[in-house]
Amino acid sequence: MLTYLKLIYYLLHPNTLFVRKRSGAVGDDLLMSCVLPGLKYKYPDKKIIIEANWVDLFKSNPYVHWVTDKHLKTTKKHLKPKYIIDVNSTKPIIKQMSESVGLNNFNYPEIYLNEDETGKIAKKYDFPYIVIAPAGKQKFSKNRKDWGVEKFQDLRDLFSQYRFIQTGASSDPLMKDVIDERGLDIRSCAALLKNAIFFLGLEGGLMHLSKAVGTKSVIIYGGALNPEITGYKENLNIATSPECGLCFHSYKKHDVCSTMICMNMISPEYVAKQIKEHLIKELYSNEN
Repeated sequence: MLTYLKLIYYLLHPNTLFVRKRSGAVGDDLLMSCVLPGLKYKYPDKKIIIEANWVDLFKSNPYVHWVTDKHLKTTKKHLKPKYIIDVNSTKPIIKQMSESVGLNNFNYPEIYLNEDETGKIAKKYDFPYIVIAPAGKQKFSKNRKDWGVEKFQDLRDLFSQYRFIQTGASSDPLMKDVIDERGLDIRSCAALLKNAIFFLGLEGGLMHLSKAVGTKSVIIYGGALNPEITGYKENLNIATSPECGLCFHSYKKHDVCSTMICMNMISPEYVAKQIKEHLIKELYSNEN
């Protein structure tokens, strides 16, 4: 009740601005952080209120006055950052979202962790490790972003000299020879990613979370999405270009793909070769 009363107060307050995406996805909520610096600069006197499912993403964010997972009604005070993904998309989704709320420039996603959060993970795992998440949400995209846990396992086995920590949903299949951190809360997951050598997974929320803490990723894209639209250039994006490619669209749920040609074109051995040649070599050369 208190939360609703507070929400009503801010809806009636003349000096507030609401930002709302509400898709239910971690990535979409986190991407709202991209527009906050620009909105604060454009409206310096406004109190920015965030309506999000994943409220912990905005804890300690200096551009946010208050965040809630509740919603009463959409008003003229609400800004809803939008993007469209389909075969005709030409602009990165972050740029689309920024322009949709009247901003000329865009920022990258960011989550503000404190020293206790990062220090707790650093103390628990005081050794080099790679974070891996072999599964993603399939409610909307079905299997079109799925590479398969078996292929991730084969890839992990090709890096036997490294230690891996698996994160993701607690219901995800547990891989072999990994440290189990499935079901981790979102801020602890961010801290885990921040201290990692890199993140290995699929296009989605954890890819954006990794970017938000400054950690590079290896993302198995396949051919459903264009990395130039949803991804980040500094990552190692493993993409293919089959004739049926760029089949993902953001405005309606998908059917199951019966062939998964685009993902089957990618072998664990190929990904391992790309990681060794383009990511690990670069990381270690930068340290030296």
